Amino acid sequence: MADEPLGHLTVVDFSRYRAGPWCTQILSELGAEVIKVERPGVGDPERHSHPEQGGMGVNFIARNRNKKSIAVNLKHEEGRQVVEDLVADADVLVENYSLGVMEEFGLGYEYLTEEVNPDLVYASVKGYGEEGPDSDRRGVDLVMQAEGGIMSVTGPEDGQPVKLGQALGDIGSGLYALLGVLTALYERERAREPTAGAGEGETGGQKVETNLFGTIVSFMEEYITRYGITGEDPTPYGTRHQTGVPYELFETADGHMVLSVTGQGSWERFVTEVLEDADHLLEYDSQRLRQEHYAELMAVIRPKLREKTTAEWREIFDEMGFPNGPLNRVSDVVEHPQARARDYVFEYEDDEIGEVTLHGHPLHFSDADTSVRSGPPQLGEHTDAVLTEHLDRTPEEVDRLREDGAVE
Repeated sequence: MADEPLGHLTVVDFSRYRAGPWCTQILSELGAEVIKVERPGVGDPERHSHPEQGGMGVNFIARNRNKKSIAVNLKHEEGRQVVEDLVADADVLVENYSLGVMEEFGLGYEYLTEEVNPDLVYASVKGYGEEGPDSDRRGVDLVMQAEGGIMSVTGPEDGQPVKLGQALGDIGSGLYALLGVLTALYERERAREPTAGAGEGETGGQKVETNLFGTIVSFMEEYITRYGITGEDPTPYGTRHQTGVPYELFETADGHMVLSVTGQGSWERFVTEVLEDADHLLEYDSQRLRQEHYAELMAVIRPKLREKTTAEWREIFDEMGFPNGPLNRVSDVVEHPQARARDYVFEYEDDEIGEVTLHGHPLHFSDADTSVRSGPPQLGEHTDAVLTEHLDRTPEEVDRLREDGAVE
């Protein structure tokens, strides 16, 4: 294996909660050195999420491994200067403060790229974005699930709207931010090539901006196009797919499983080999017909699926080539052979908080490596090391900054 693909990058991380930390954790797992700037005595609010292990909250544990933590008072002149000096040699800055907060700290994009580091890739994640009539409103994931429309198509048929079980807006905007950062870094490298033709005064840095609202709206995808075609608001389908039939969660003799019967010839084979004695259903050989006769089909399919266990049906459907899978609980996923084989779930032994179960990332390279180098940092754990190694501050200078309240 080659070295970690982003091992040459330094990222200054001002992000908190979920969206920004999700982006920077993946950057760190790809090898980047991520230096998390936190408020002395408080840190990322997710440090105090419940439940805790070893005095550290579950949300912080889950998305802050591989990072270094420095505790800096950004309202202190020397503290802000420490961060400015750090940014001067960094490649990337990620922040998800409310609109205008970084400018209040004196660390806004224009200032940093004009006066400190013209090659800086500056990633900003907001609730509604930095422009538009709602740009100054605060936004959180659940609000975005409602306002962005995804909650209106989630839940049981003819039932009340239901939120998604995970913060899709946060995680999605973190991934969009990651995509933007990598694109901007690529553009920066292109600008440095002799044939790039960059004009005088042009630099390789730029701002990348994304937001939770736009993320949720983008994830609505075909629902928006469907509304444009029909003029009707889509509604929830429960566990049923909005276009495919049969493609949903079914009850089996001992649990539940999802089955998808799609593709050329699949319906005929399903009817003749699985349903049996139901040749009258063969005429529904298109998705349109199966949607129109949905109730009639389910009156046959559902009782049939309850005749065998999930394991028995899985063997049958795997042999037939029909996508299928059981309804797993979290405990099942933690022990899932595929998840374990690819390190999507693994145990990590941390010196401070003990053994914790963590999620991995589905990124695999043929000629590069990713790794977990360290667990989630204690607040200010790396203040001394970062200041002495990155900024050439002496231990005595660091002690003075600590005594003056600039760092912790």
